[in-house]
Amino acid sequence: MDMKVKNLMEQFEGFEVLAGKGGLDRRVSTVTVMDAPDIYNWMKGGEFLITTAYIMKDNPLELKDLVIKLNENGASALGIKIGRFIEKLPQEVKETGDGLNFPIIYIPTNLAFSDVINPVLSKIVNAQAKKLMMSEKIHKSFTQIVIEGKGTGHIVETLYGILDRNVAFMDLVFNRNYIRSKSNKFKDDIEDLGLKTVLDKYYNYPVQIGSSIYGYIIVEEGKDDNSLEDLDRITIEHASTVLKLNIQKEISNHQIEQKYRDEFIQDLLVNNIKTVEEANNRAALYGWKMDKGLVCLIVDIDDFKDRFISLEKTKGLEEKRDNIFRLIAEKMKKSFYKCFYTNYSDSIVFLIEPDVNSMEDFFRKLKRISEEVRKEVRENSQFTATVGIGSYKESVIDIYISFIEAQKAVRIGRTIYDKDNTHVYSDLGVYKMLYDVSLEDEANSFCSQYLEKLMNYDRENNGEYLETLGRLVKNDWNLKKTAEDLFIHYNTMKYRFTKISEIVNLDLNNREDKFKIELCLKLMNMSRQYSLYMKTSI
Repeated sequence: MDMKVKNLMEQFEGFEVLAGKGGLDRRVSTVTVMDAPDIYNWMKGGEFLITTAYIMKDNPLELKDLVIKLNENGASALGIKIGRFIEKLPQEVKETGDGLNFPIIYIPTNLAFSDVINPVLSKIVNAQAKKLMMSEKIHKSFTQIVIEGKGTGHIVETLYGILDRNVAFMDLVFNRNYIRSKSNKFKDDIEDLGLKTVLDKYYNYPVQIGSSIYGYIIVEEGKDDNSLEDLDRITIEHASTVLKLNIQKEISNHQIEQKYRDEFIQDLLVNNIKTVEEANNRAALYGWKMDKGLVCLIVDIDDFKDRFISLEKTKGLEEKRDNIFRLIAEKMKKSFYKCFYTNYSDSIVFLIEPDVNSMEDFFRKLKRISEEVRKEVRENSQFTATVGIGSYKESVIDIYISFIEAQKAVRIGRTIYDKDNTHVYSDLGVYKMLYDVSLEDEANSFCSQYLEKLMNYDRENNGEYLETLGRLVKNDWNLKKTAEDLFIHYNTMKYRFTKISEIVNLDLNNREDKFKIELCLKLMNMSRQYSLYMKTSI
């Protein structure tokens, strides 16, 4: 449908290619006549320029610079009446046209310019009118797919039928590939090669709104071949438009469904479902069966809330969190046959059905996958994560107990073993009892008795003694190591140690008094009673 130089030549008897035969596939958008030596400055692309070369009759080699400039400005070809003012095309001009693949066409002297211009423009206008009609027809075809509620697969099928080329749509939102191809090589490339490699190899068209890219339309066309017709590109643009509408509809439906799924899982986690029948009926709405027992696993992003201290630091944080959650969810779904999940602020909570015969083997697998998840978070974000795992519950309505245990495992584990670790609640031993003690009023009184004076001193004097004490305990009361960690002089550390001993009124060289302080700090961190004052977890 597009007019090319070779199509234009077919309209006229006597036209011959003098140079630039390799450029006969250049598209022609209009015809114009040369009336000034710098005509190239007004080229917009696709012009077939015709001339008698009268302006160059005294120096035909000026045609060489003209050809170079026309090529640079996107003209399609130069038609010249050889024999009128220039008897022969200079060899140097011919070589320039051949080197640039820029066609130089011989026009018989008996043809008036209007004999060339009118038929060519008429054909171009007719082609453009036909192109508009075809474009409207294509647009209606794609729009009808959306109206009828058909999906992405039908859009790709229609695109394949119109283009008559192997095509694919790489959906980045739902991580799916839609391929319509007679070529196994093309299909294998889409499935096996990475996104960047595919985009570098094939023609691609981004499906995007603003800065958000939903995916890419891929056509089996070399990146630099440039053989797609204008109508092909229009077809791809129409396909992109309806793909945007369809994906937005899918996103909306997914969000609504995810909302109700989240509500169901969250009801399970907070013990808001009282019968197995209710749990099974609601699970069935989403095609789920929860009849083989579950274990709760929590992945909690370390120090995420601390990043919200200032507005400047929070820019893009929620997007980064969502990316981390997507990364974790994909890993877990690939690792476990049945895996249900929901999000809580900076945590993602999974309910996982055992997929091996031995419960011991299953928990071993849980810990191994948790290590891999934490590694991926470290390597793909600026955060780390702590994992807590509750116990196996045979009945779905008891899963809330496993959820509570997993929460405790995260909190206790961070307190005792620091961040970026995996903790199974049943493995925490005596610390489970210590956690329960930390929530009692007696624990609050016990901590206040020994540390309240120190916290008050820090608050009144803008001091750092509580942080220093926490770091000292973490380093097993090693003054030198603590001074290095805090970047202070050893003598300053010794002074702080003496001052802390005076404020808390304890002999911190005595093993019994040290134990009291260590116990207080662990209780405080577990219960978070004094989290506003604590800068270092113990």
